Parts: sequence; C-alpha cells; structure tokens
Amino acid sequence: MTVRRGREGTRTGSGKWVGTVGTRCREAARGRREVLLRAVRRPGPERDALLLQAKGAAAAATAWWLASWLLPSTVTAFAAFTALLALQSTVYRSLLDSAQYLGAMALGTGVAAAFGSTAGVHAWSVAVLAFVALTGARLNLLGRQSTQVPVVALFAFAGGGGEIDYIGHLVAAASIGVCCGLAAHVAVAPSPHTDTAEERTGELAARAQDLLRTLACAAAGEGADEASPKEGERRCEELAREAVRVRTTVDKEQENTRLNPRRPWSSAEDTLQRCQDTISMIERVGTHLRSVSRALSHARRATATEEVLASYAELLRCAAAGLGCLRLPRGPVDAGRLDECLEEAARHYDDVAASVRQGRLDTPGEWPVFGTALTEAERILDEIRHVRDRADQACRAAS
Repeated sequence: MTVRRGREGTRTGSGKWVGTVGTRCREAARGRREVLLRAVRRPGPERDALLLQAKGAAAAATAWWLASWLLPSTVTAFAAFTALLALQSTVYRSLLDSAQYLGAMALGTGVAAAFGSTAGVHAWSVAVLAFVALTGARLNLLGRQSTQVPVVALFAFAGGGGEIDYIGHLVAAASIGVCCGLAAHVAVAPSPHTDTAEERTGELAARAQDLLRTLACAAAGEGADEASPKEGERRCEELAREAVRVRTTVDKEQENTRLNPRRPWSSAEDTLQRCQDTISMIERVGTHLRSVSRALSHARRATATEEVLASYAELLRCAAAGLGCLRLPRGPVDAGRLDECLEEAARHYDDVAASVRQGRLDTPGEWPVFGTALTEAERILDEIRHVRDRADQACRAAS
C-alpha cells in the first residue's frame, strides 16, 4: 500500500511538473505571438528586432555566396560568420564593432603569420601563440572585440598552418562578411523611435508622481497596509530600477541617431536629450523620496501630532500635482496650475516648519525626523521649479 501511494504521488508530481512546463510553454508562445503582432502593426523595437534577423540571414547568405565564388571553400563559413557579427542593433554599433573586429583580425592573423613562418605548427608553438594572443586580448585595445584576437590567431594558425595564402583568404572572407553585413544594415537602417523613449519616460514620471501620493497617504495614515512607509521604500527601489531600464532604452535610441542614414534632422536629438534630463531628475527625486519614506516610518512610530503629519501629507500631494503639471517629458508646462501647486506647497511647508521651530512636536526626537522630511520635500520642489524655469527659458529663446 505504501509503495502504491508513493507511485501515485510520483505520477501526480510528474503530472504537475508536466502541466507547469506546458503552461510556461503556452505563455512563452503567447508572448512571442504578441511581439510578432506588434512588429507587424507598427514601427518600434519589435519590428527592428525582426528586421535585424531578416537582414542577418540575407547578409550571411550573400557573404557565403560571394566567398564561395571568390575564395577557397575552407574560408567561406568565416564570411557568413563575420556578416552576422557586423550586424548589431544600430548602425553606429555595427560600424564600431566591425572596425574593432577587423583590428582583431589584423592582430590575430599577424601573430599567426609570425609563428607560422618561424616556429611552425607544434603543440608548444600553439601554446606560446595562445599565450601571446591572450596577452594581447587582455590589453583591451579593441573593446569587446579584443576577445576575438586569440580566436582568430588559433584559427589561422592551427587551421591554416600559419600560411600567408590561407591568412590572406581568411582576411578577404572577413572583409566580404563585414561589407555584406554593413550594406544590409545601411540599406534598411532602423529609424530612431523617439515615441517609444517618450512613452517610457512619461510612464516613469507617472510612477514617481504616484509614489509621492502613496507617501502622502502614509504620512496622513490613510490605508495603513497599502500606503505604509515600508511599502513606500519598496516602491522607491522599484522606481530606481525602472529608471535604469528606461535610461537603457533612451541610450539605445540616442546611439541609433549616430551615423544613421535615416537620421531625422528635426528634433529627435532634442527629444531624446529631454528624456535623459527627465530620467536624471526622476532619479534625484527618487533618492529624496527614499529619505522621506524612512523619515515617515520614524514619524509614525513617534508621537507626532496628527496636524503636523496632515500638513506634511498635503505638502507631498502638492508636489505630486506639480510634477504632473510638468507633463514630462513632452511638455509644455502647465504654468498657471503649477504655480498654484507650488504656492500651496509653500504654505504647507511653512506650517510644518513653524511646528518644528516652535516645538509643538511632542518629543525632541521628532525634530530631526521632520527636519529631514522637510529638507527632502524642499529639494523635490526645487527639482520641479528647475524644470519649470528651464522650460520658460526655452520658450523665451524660441520666441
């Protein structure tokens, strides 16, 4: 009976495992289908990734065909491999990686030719060559393509015996591959997607605004479970991680504008730089909010008067409203509403500051807590004012 239960349990456990794998496979297939649909429906990173795959296949096939027509069969695969290596996500990255790879090719084949013409192909000469090539790779003179130096050196030395003819054919195959890869990339170059960068940056700004409201609820003691200071700290960490991801997206789009034949000469650079400035501002605001969250956790444990906490909560709500008035990253700034938010925030700031100065807090230990919270709130308001002033300057310059 015991054995039967064990076998049944094993079958049940196996069934659950198979069911879990099947569920994950279906979810993965559904995700791939959604990505494909987005690629078909509108321009964006998904379509660029799909086009990059198609260009890679076409470039590799073309490079292999040309190399098989012009060069010995021993190096044709190298042309296709190099074509794939030359195709990166942006034209600038493709040109940079191709130049670095050709440098690694020159260095690796040079080492192989030197050893092949002097030492010959032996086990000890392969070891010495590998040591020399790895030393050259460690110098990191060719960026991330430095690791290709020992690969090329060993391939040219062990595969072709270090013979000059073979090395010449190898370099020619690599050159064909690079030319095919770059030609495919330049012919259908990916255009910068400023809309994607703006959308992601706007979502980040909205998250910061929502976090301000959450901390305001924590200060007022509203929804203790959903808006606790600990929850605020967790969301501050999430905001910081999301800012890193959004900056990576914007960095890629900025790189995509460099040396791009489809480069828009209108306002793409200005738009992406505005996104970068917004991300930097949100990161600074997130740092201040982390300090606010920690201060509120101490304030809620102390015996601070509810009136002081309520005023501070309104201060944070005004800051959140002011951040929304900036309409980041696109703009324009809603100047009238923003001034009202800043004036109201200043009144609540004065109320809390007066309570701290006049000693209306119940215990002396609460003074540094509210001092920190006020300082960080003022810094957040300064960030909002700075964006508003910069927008005003841009409007005056345009007029």
